[in-house]
Amino acid sequence: MYKDIISYELAEHVTEENLLSIAKQIIESWMKNQSGFIKWEIHKNSDETYTDVVYWNSKADAKEAEKNMGDIPDANDWFSCYKEGSISSKNLTQIAAF
Repeated sequence: MYKDIISYELAEHVTEENLLSIAKQIIESWMKNQSGFIKWEIHKNSDETYTDVVYWNSKADAKEAEKNMGDIPDANDWFSCYKEGSISSKNLTQIAAF
């Protein structure tokens, strides 16, 4: 399993409700149709920032979806949720689970 970990702050005009509404639209219109997509979790951190964990079957699936991001309907609505310059990301490849 492969995971994208994305941390960010919301843009000034965006509420948590806006973020969740737009995320639901992205899931329904694009993400759930990507090969290897498993799930997307949105977490609120204690410092009021957010961290998303997106689960994929493989790194190849995640990278293919990344190439297809230009096909996201209403992508500007989604990207405008994030405070400019606040996004950072990491990737994890699961090697064991106990």
